[in-house]
Amino acid sequence: MKAQAPAITQAALVATAGRKAEKVQRKLQQAESELHTANKILVKAVPTQNRKEIDTAVEQNVAAEEKVHDAAEELQVVKELLADADAEAIMLGAGNDTGSQGRSGDGVKSLMSHLERRRSGAAG
Repeated sequence: MKAQAPAITQAALVATAGRKAEKVQRKLQQAESELHTANKILVKAVPTQNRKEIDTAVEQNVAAEEKVHDAAEELQVVKELLADADAEAIMLGAGNDTGSQGRSGDGVKSLMSHLERRRSGAAG
């Protein structure tokens, strides 16, 4: 009987987590920049009651808030990917004799359900 090929390897999980972490970092840097710009606008606009500039700053704050929220969700996925990679490393280190050596793909169930919840939340 042939050995099963790994559905998702520890290296693949870690690489995916690394890419997501870099994407999150870029989003957070963009959000930081937007918040900085919005705050500079507010410092000038509030004392003069410049409604147009205040509205612009509020829009930038909302956009930055959405980026921070998305980044937080993606960090949760990164955390799950790394936990799955750790679990796989532990299973491989323990010499699991199930034939699949802990690489059945079951470890990503939590990731898939998270992504499905996120997709259904974005659609609704």
